[in-house]
Amino acid sequence: MKAQRKKAPSHPMVTLQSSTEKNLSKKTISIIIGILAFLLYANTLGHEYTVDDTTVIKNNKFTVQGFAGLDEIFTSSYRAGYWDRTEGLYRPISVAMFALEWAIAPEQPWLGHFMNVLLYALTAMALFSLMSVLLKNLHPFIPILVTLLWVFHPVHTEVVANIKSRDELLSFFFGILTIRYLMSYLNTQKRSTMLLSFLIFFLALLSKENSVTWAGVIPLAIWCFTSENLKKTISISAMYIGIVIVYLIIRQLILGDGGSDYQLMVVNNSMVDASTFASQFATAISILGKYLYLFILPVTLVFDYSYNTIPNVSFSNPNALFSLIVFAFGLIYSIRSLSQRSIAAFGILFFLGTISLVSNVFFLIEATMAERFIYTPTLGLCILVGVMTNSLLTKKNKKTETTLTTSTLTKNTVFIPSLVVLLLFAGRTYSRNQDWKSNYNLLTHDVEISPNSARIRYALGSTLLVEKALVAPEGSTERTNFVDRAIVELTKGVTILPNYNDAWYNLGIAYKEKKDAKNAIVCFEKARSYKAFTEASRFSSAGVAYGLDGQYEKALADLSTAVKLEPNEPDNWNNYGLYLSEAGKFEESLQALDKSISLKPDFEKAIYNKGNAYAKAGRYQEALREYQFALSINVNYTDALNNSGNCYVMLQKFDSALVYFQRSVDVDPNNAKAVMNLAVTLQNTGDTAKANIYFQKARSLGVAL
Repeated sequence: MKAQRKKAPSHPMVTLQSSTEKNLSKKTISIIIGILAFLLYANTLGHEYTVDDTTVIKNNKFTVQGFAGLDEIFTSSYRAGYWDRTEGLYRPISVAMFALEWAIAPEQPWLGHFMNVLLYALTAMALFSLMSVLLKNLHPFIPILVTLLWVFHPVHTEVVANIKSRDELLSFFFGILTIRYLMSYLNTQKRSTMLLSFLIFFLALLSKENSVTWAGVIPLAIWCFTSENLKKTISISAMYIGIVIVYLIIRQLILGDGGSDYQLMVVNNSMVDASTFASQFATAISILGKYLYLFILPVTLVFDYSYNTIPNVSFSNPNALFSLIVFAFGLIYSIRSLSQRSIAAFGILFFLGTISLVSNVFFLIEATMAERFIYTPTLGLCILVGVMTNSLLTKKNKKTETTLTTSTLTKNTVFIPSLVVLLLFAGRTYSRNQDWKSNYNLLTHDVEISPNSARIRYALGSTLLVEKALVAPEGSTERTNFVDRAIVELTKGVTILPNYNDAWYNLGIAYKEKKDAKNAIVCFEKARSYKAFTEASRFSSAGVAYGLDGQYEKALADLSTAVKLEPNEPDNWNNYGLYLSEAGKFEESLQALDKSISLKPDFEKAIYNKGNAYAKAGRYQEALREYQFALSINVNYTDALNNSGNCYVMLQKFDSALVYFQRSVDVDPNNAKAVMNLAVTLQNTGDTAKANIYFQKARSLGVAL
């Protein structure tokens, strides 16, 4: 004879009827919530790639292969397609999705944004379905309130607006569905739903490592929302632990010891610089308090909280002490309330459990704090708000009500404040989305909010340099202005964190762009002193700076290392050949430039530099041949035009020289060298009147006469 199942714990609250009419009503509400979630983030659909999107999408060699890259994606670490660094992250599902999206619409961020928003809408619907089950003994308004509070909360903007955070979206979505199908199994005893729950949980683990915390949520959910005894709760939960073990074995087989030797950097996590463990712990607890504050007042949002946004503190700091008291009380209360299968205890423990791995309390991670870290944990706090709201409703309405009507809501004072909060949250979310339109938008906004973040200063300076200055026309005022602004931001970055090697390096690039070789060299050597160069690009940049400064020995030492590290990179051979020529090593220069051209036959700069090498050797006819070759590739190559004129001058063919100088000036009227050459040649050929016009032009361009 089968033992009868115990009755569910009795809560002094209403119970929803399970009629067909009610089921249809729930479906309608679910669809409305999904539509609202989609509309809330619809203004992100036209956004660009931002922040770390390029590491897993645009600049990831596996992702851009589309379908062909899937094998590498599932057998490699998270960002193996972007860098060679050993990494302990395994999140293949989101990267695989990016690869499929790239195959459909390469270099089109709108599809990635659309998928994020769609997934968020589906998550909202799944969440309401779960809340309707878990909170079925509360007032009918509570599942809606909890769901909308989570959906509208502005702290989630980073996850949805940043395509890269697909891993967070998937992890939470699959986590919610895992619990939903588990509850269905416990209600119907259908093994198919249990197997589906297992499969979805495994997908959650493949989405992001933090999903292991759902293995702790599962027994809590069974205990707090069903009548299952402790033995049954443990036996069911053990099966999910088994899935975690299988996942960890697979992860170990693929990654090995990847990431185990990675050294945390203070620029990413300021707690690395804490003087004592007590300070580190106090800072971590204080940050938990900041998360709670962000949940209550999500007004000031920023994408980065790294060094030195949050200084390290001790427990003498009021925020740290207050946070410790609040969370200690919450933990004690929830543990003591578990015997009563308390929903409030579930909410508190859900928050603490799901944030534990990224809290820096138990071990340091690669970030001080991030809004994406509370994407999942905020659900626990939303449930806690729901429980408190329910107590107000049941105290006010002693008569049991089983239907959710407009009059039921509007006649009590809880509905209006809830609506106001939700509308404020929705408005803040919508406005924050606009900051994520592009890297430039996000960084120029957030640097005002967080001026002491070395990473934001570095990121803004790098964006001004790479995305703005280097794509503007050479010699343009726009290019110069962006470079100058980049120097200001990068300088502030290294002022905040003097050993910030990446910021020093990019600052060197900016000075090199300004042809300020001496400052560029100082910056490159600072970068090298804090972290030895290992990348060919860094040796190449430093080598060019030394070359610009006339220090050819040092230039060639760095450039020769660059060509050894990347022998198939034409730029490296071009730079090496250029400064071999400047150093008077003619034959070696030609060999290096020929190597560059063999790797890239239409490389006009290498062809031009080969012409210069011939010209330096006095072989003007051969130089002209190379310049003509370069001009056949780029008819408006002003330097090739100008130097062709110089060669004709050396050959005493002044009429031909005038033709090329004039063409150079016509293409670029602000090319001071070409203007001056044209003026001098006109004067030497007797056209004094016209020569004076160009002398005056040269003077206006800053040429000292």
